[in-house]
Amino acid sequence: MSGDNPFTVLGDQPLIPELPPRPAFPQRIQRAYELSERYPGGVELLRFYARLAFSQQHVFDSLSISTAGGDASSSRKPKDRSFSSSLADTDGWPLLLQSVLPLFPGFAGSLAGISPAAMRDRASDIAASDEVAQAHLLTRFWNGDFAQEPANSGDSSLADRFIAVAFLQPYAEWLAQSGYSNSAAMGHAICPICASEPICAVLRDQDHGARRSLVCSLCMYEWSFLRAVCPACGEDRFDLLPVFTPQETPHVRIDACETCHHYLKTVDMTKDGLAVPIVDELAAVSLDLWATNHGYRKLTPNLAGF
Repeated sequence: MSGDNPFTVLGDQPLIPELPPRPAFPQRIQRAYELSERYPGGVELLRFYARLAFSQQHVFDSLSISTAGGDASSSRKPKDRSFSSSLADTDGWPLLLQSVLPLFPGFAGSLAGISPAAMRDRASDIAASDEVAQAHLLTRFWNGDFAQEPANSGDSSLADRFIAVAFLQPYAEWLAQSGYSNSAAMGHAICPICASEPICAVLRDQDHGARRSLVCSLCMYEWSFLRAVCPACGEDRFDLLPVFTPQETPHVRIDACETCHHYLKTVDMTKDGLAVPIVDELAAVSLDLWATNHGYRKLTPNLAGF
């Protein structure tokens, strides 16, 4: 890599072209309610997401307000180093527990008020737990420990992962907006800001065709990516990259790979320009079930666990 450009370049296509900013939380909430009317089978999930996004917006806004009007870079630094994630000192993508811990009990409490029974009980327990236990839960996810657990590790672990991801998503968005980036983000198929995997791809109009971008599963950053390449293994042979487009969601499709058997959902905004990719991806959960039944594995699960 050159000294002036910290990111890789794919041929003549820059990794970070001019792309739309992350959709605001009100946009996500409105889109979730709109799609709940379009897809009756997803009403419960989408309305739950809308309520969740409202709680996430509170976290994001609270963090933004806390650093407004002063030296934001210094006020974000944690004073209690005993609670600092090891990542804060190693790769520039810190978990600033002093900033987030005061917000975590209220967020967990709000989840307890909108979640199904199993999630509600666990969220209530977390909201009532002490600061050390809360810090341990958040740090486990931030350090990637949840990714090492088997899929059948139990309902409590799944609930913990959901609560941690849901809370840390707006934190990661705020962190990225504040100018932090992860120096470990070296590969073109992972987010160049936080080094997380993409949750979905997006197609947008460009000249006489469509360009492809990927959306981060954690900080929601969007970056450009080549059209006919598997983001999981780099396969670029067209005949090994099948596309499956269902009738019920014509603007959301499955992009699969026969080499590594991973898949990613793609939101085609040339077919629906009002789509909000992270919401439309969640709404098309039936495609995840279809892909799993046909032997494909998703790069990373969404908030619904698919």
